[in-house]
Amino acid sequence: MARVVLTQPWPRVSGIEQRLRRLGHEPLALPLSRIVELVDEPDVAGVAARLAGFDWVIMVSPAAVAAAARLTGGHWPAHTGAAVVGPGSLQAIAEGALGVAPDRVRHPEGPVFDADALIDMPPLNAPRGLRVLVLRGHGGSERWIARLRAAGASVETCEIYRREPIEPPPATLRALRALLDRTPAPVFVFTQRDAVERIEALLGRAGLKARAHRAPALAIHARIVATLRAGGWREVHAIDPGDRALVAALELFPESPSTHSV
Repeated sequence: MARVVLTQPWPRVSGIEQRLRRLGHEPLALPLSRIVELVDEPDVAGVAARLAGFDWVIMVSPAAVAAAARLTGGHWPAHTGAAVVGPGSLQAIAEGALGVAPDRVRHPEGPVFDADALIDMPPLNAPRGLRVLVLRGHGGSERWIARLRAAGASVETCEIYRREPIEPPPATLRALRALLDRTPAPVFVFTQRDAVERIEALLGRAGLKARAHRAPALAIHARIVATLRAGGWREVHAIDPGDRALVAALELFPESPSTHSV
């Protein structure tokens, strides 16, 4: 069993918390943002009627997959491919109601899971003439999209959700303090760089920063790892995205004898 502090956005963190609890771990959901879907916005709703006009739809996160499933009502165009960045998004497709045929899904094989790895794969590595739609959150990266356009793809972007910061309730902060008072220290999990910035501010206000920095942290991307180390976290481990990789990583920490699988 491992004690785990989960910083993924609400409501995604809820499902991960439940999975870990079923496996015998002791998770604490500490979401610092919430996902707000924008599928009812007129500009976004209009995209659903045009999906068949795209060769590929790229969904940049599990939140984008979930919002796309709501947007399409499970009716995915037969000749439109779906592309995702990592195992978490692939899992969201498998567990959700997107309605896309498995042989129409593209994703990086790893070990790097990001948008650059995705567009280095065929057919997106030779995209001239392809019509591509990117479903993403507010304020997503433009660099890899510029790469696609420079290589000849026609790319449209649609902000299908946004993240809003939230403040944990007092009971959650009390639970966090209690975890940090015990040994071994809990394992913190980070899937977004902005969650690091928000938790640093939260820990500073609560007087818990020094104790938290002594705890191990897991991060799904090198940029998050670098941000944590620069902020003073002493033990930071890079892991692959997705629940399976998280469960496997937790088995390496003290008091984590669970042999279940996701």
